[in-house]
Amino acid sequence: MNVIIAYLETMFSTYPQTPRLLEAKAELQGMMEDAYASLIADGASENEAVGRVIRDFGNLAEVAPVLGIASDIAPPPAAPESAARPAPAPATAAAAPKHPPVTLPEAQGYADAHRRIRFRVAAAVVLFVLSPATLIALPAAANAGLLPLTSGAGGFIGLLVLFVLVAIGVLTLVATSRETAPYSRIAEGRFSPDPEVTRWARGLAAEHERGRIRALQVAITLWILSPIPLIAFAMLLDDSPQNSFWVVFGVVLVLVLVALGLGVLLPKAWAYTVAETLTAGSAGAEIAPDGERSLVGVIAAFYWPLLTAIYLGWSFIGSAWHLSWVVWPIGAVLFGALAAGSGAIESYRRARR
Repeated sequence: MNVIIAYLETMFSTYPQTPRLLEAKAELQGMMEDAYASLIADGASENEAVGRVIRDFGNLAEVAPVLGIASDIAPPPAAPESAARPAPAPATAAAAPKHPPVTLPEAQGYADAHRRIRFRVAAAVVLFVLSPATLIALPAAANAGLLPLTSGAGGFIGLLVLFVLVAIGVLTLVATSRETAPYSRIAEGRFSPDPEVTRWARGLAAEHERGRIRALQVAITLWILSPIPLIAFAMLLDDSPQNSFWVVFGVVLVLVLVALGLGVLLPKAWAYTVAETLTAGSAGAEIAPDGERSLVGVIAAFYWPLLTAIYLGWSFIGSAWHLSWVVWPIGAVLFGALAAGSGAIESYRRARR
C-alpha cells in the first residue's frame, strides 16, 4: 500500500492543494484502497495488486471526470491573439516535468524486485546461449563414431534440447516480469528524477560497485579466452573424423565460456542497472521512446562479432569451409530465441497495463 499512497501523492503534487482537489484525492485513495483489498482477497500477490491498481487508477486525466475535477486540472484556455502577451519566463525557469517524479518507496520496491530476480534472469540468458550446444556437438560426435547414433538422430536430439532450453528460458523471463510489473513506469522512463531518489540510487550502485567490477573483469577475461580452445583444436589436430569432432567441441566450449561470463556478470550488475534507470527518468525516455533497454540489444553488441570471429577462425585455421557454415543457421536460431523471449516479455507487460 505504501507504493500506492506514494504514487497518489505524486499524481496531485503538480496541482494546487485546493479543498476540492484534497477531497478528490481522499476519494481516489479510498477507491484505490478498496480495489487493492479486493485483489488481495481474490488471491493476487501484493506486487500484482499494486500494479493493477496503478494501471487502473494511475492516470489522473482518465479518472478526473469520475471525481468531478476535470475542470480543476484542465490547463487554462489560451489567451486571444489580440490580448497582450505576458513577458516570457526567465531562461533559468525549470520546465514542468513530463511525468510525476519517482518516489523513494517506488524506487526501493523497484530495486528490491530486480535484486530478487537477478539470478533467474541470468539463468535464462545462460540457457539461451547454451541452447545450441547439443545441436552442434551430437551430430559431430555421431559422425566421429563416438556415440551410437546416426547424424540425423543426433541432430534431432540437439534440436529438441535447443527448443526445451529456449522454452525454459522464455518462461523464466515471463515469470520474473511479474515481479517488476508494478514498476513498469520506471522501467519505461515515464517519471521525472527526484534528487533524493537519485542520491539513494547512486549510493546503492556504489555499495555494489566493487562486486560488479570484479564480475566484469572475470566475464571479459572469459570472453577474450573463449576462442582459444577452438583455435587450439583446429591448429594442433589433424583432419581425421575423430579429431574433427574436437574442433566442433571447441565451438561448444566457446558457447560455454560466453555463457559462464554472462552468468558471472549479470547477477552482480543489478544495482548498477537500477541506478542507471532511476537517474535517467524522462530524459532517458526521450532517447529510447519505447522505454526498453532490451537485454537482447546488450547481447547483440558482442554476439554477432563473436560469431563472425568463430566462423572465420574455424574456417581459416581449421580449413573447415565445408562445415563451418553451420555456425550461421545455428547462430540465427539462437538469436531468434533471444528476440522471441524479449518480445514475450514486452507483450506480457503491455497486457498488464
